[in-house]
Amino acid sequence: MNDNNQYPEERRLASVLFADVQGFTSLAEQLDFETVSDLIKGIWNRLDKVIESHGGYIDKHLGDGIMAVWGAPFASDNDAEQSIAAGLELVQSLDDFCLTSSIPGAENLKLRVGINSGAVFAGYIGSRNEYTVLGDIVNVAARLEQVAEAGTVVIGENTFRMVRSSFRVKRLEPILVKGKAEMVQAYTIESYLNATGRPRYQSADSLVTNMVARDAEIKKLENLFEHTGASKHPQMALIFGEVGIGKSRLMLEFSNRLQEKAGNVHIFSTRALAQTSRIPYYLWRVMLRNHFGMRDDDKPEDASAKWNAGLSNLWENASENVQTEATLVLGEIIGISSNASKPSSEKQHRIFFLVTDMLNRISQKNPLVLFVDDLQWADRESLQLLSFLLSLDEPKMPFMVVGAARPEFLKAQPQWHNMARAIQLEPITFNAELVALAYPDLQGLPDEALGTIAAKAEGNPYFMEEIVKSLVKSGTLNKAASARDIQNELLAKIPESLSATLQARLDNLSREARAVALMASVVGRVFWVGSIIAQTKSGALPGSLPMNNAPDAVIERFIQDGLRQLVRAELAFPRKNSQFSEEQEYIFKNAFLRDVAYSLIPNRSRAQLHQIVAAWLEKHSDQAFKGMAQEHIRSAERSKKLSTGNLPPLQVGEAGNPKAVSK
Repeated sequence: MNDNNQYPEERRLASVLFADVQGFTSLAEQLDFETVSDLIKGIWNRLDKVIESHGGYIDKHLGDGIMAVWGAPFASDNDAEQSIAAGLELVQSLDDFCLTSSIPGAENLKLRVGINSGAVFAGYIGSRNEYTVLGDIVNVAARLEQVAEAGTVVIGENTFRMVRSSFRVKRLEPILVKGKAEMVQAYTIESYLNATGRPRYQSADSLVTNMVARDAEIKKLENLFEHTGASKHPQMALIFGEVGIGKSRLMLEFSNRLQEKAGNVHIFSTRALAQTSRIPYYLWRVMLRNHFGMRDDDKPEDASAKWNAGLSNLWENASENVQTEATLVLGEIIGISSNASKPSSEKQHRIFFLVTDMLNRISQKNPLVLFVDDLQWADRESLQLLSFLLSLDEPKMPFMVVGAARPEFLKAQPQWHNMARAIQLEPITFNAELVALAYPDLQGLPDEALGTIAAKAEGNPYFMEEIVKSLVKSGTLNKAASARDIQNELLAKIPESLSATLQARLDNLSREARAVALMASVVGRVFWVGSIIAQTKSGALPGSLPMNNAPDAVIERFIQDGLRQLVRAELAFPRKNSQFSEEQEYIFKNAFLRDVAYSLIPNRSRAQLHQIVAAWLEKHSDQAFKGMAQEHIRSAERSKKLSTGNLPPLQVGEAGNPKAVSK
């Protein structure tokens, strides 16, 4: 990429608008060239201002037509809505212009508009290095404009899904688009729906939230905990539901209640990661290292000392042989022992026995609850061990597991229905009262405004949180003088989809923070400072500041500033108690946020960046890091093939496009 280019070349979520002045060609044949020039200049001088006032980027003028983009080069929280609002105003604005024009025949001119939304590649083309967007959605948008009746705005299916709660539409007959096998569904925009409000909140760096509408699920977990304690038999609750439905939040809330009500209870936690799904016993590695206070940036001798001290205390009444075996066998799982042997049934048996013995010893005085998040990415060996523990009749121990997974986990492994008590999380039917209860900062807003927020969230708690946070930080409430002002602001600012929301939040970051977020997304949901340093030095990320020849101190300051901004914006968090170093670990707030950041990077750049991350991981002696390095090498190979068109597009979240999630 040319360093002089103003915007980075990226894959983006965008809404593309095509508009064409109907009747202009036939009218131009009847007029002098200079009159035609005056007419078209007058039209676009007026209509361009409409597009720009709605935050659109004018891609190009096409004589009597125009192409405009929302979402590239920058995104806002409501690009799809703004593109439609612009389309409606363009139609009216041309009508007003033509009615006042002194040019004969101008009153017969009409505008037709087509809009489509989806993924595009934004970059530079041609000898003039023109910035534009490319992709199937652009072609469909152009086709929608061609089938629109004069004076109307026609949108595609993707756009409709984003704005259906804001506009009244009429469903049209599906249309055939050149190059597409399936018919394309289209809709005509008829009018705005009555806005029920647009909240404005007092901005705060940290948003206070309360969990709502999950009392029944909490009660099920509490009952299972009591049953586990009474029966002294391992039990498991499996919480499942779509991304953002509140699985992790429910586990956190239950954990807090256990500590408040149950008093003395051992609480362990672990999380599967997409990039570690092939590393044996990774779930247990994380759990054990956390329990014994071990950090990834510990020196080998310090980590060994913590491990040995912890095991000696736990197995103080056991024979020396058992302690030695635990130190070596379990030490291999957690990366302390390097005396790795080939997998065998006998070795698996000893691991299962030692983990069982360990958990039994821990749970003798107080119940033990293990929280396991994102089971859909768990490695096979970790699941086998978990299954073994749940099948035990002896020894008797009050051991409860609370797991969370996406629906695909149970579809792929239906046997877990029999091993766990499944708790499915459904979307929450938010209303004004629930919104105010969930977000105390919003109390006092008109019910209409709260109701509009509730409708926009579509039952997804994480989507709700991002909407509210976006509005709080935008300062809408401070500027709104009346309920109507709040409604108008909400219509203009509220995000219409989670992807658009998160893309907008990334675009609102400084250049360094945004670059750090994109490079971090290559690593996975969990990432390390050193992996960002390695990528920064390479200069391989398009549009980032030229740092490949910068001194180490400058690079470190650049990354520290970027990370601080990500934390301040509550987009990523450092691991507790870790100090700034190459090994300092961070986590994206949500897997979806990581995916949105990753989706912005072109495939050819992904290939380079994955190779760089793999090389950084390979420098570690820890086998878990080396296992992750192999995943990045595979991702690099796939991204390279994708960039040359040798593979079909990969869905975000698959191995070649890792949807990493935290410990």
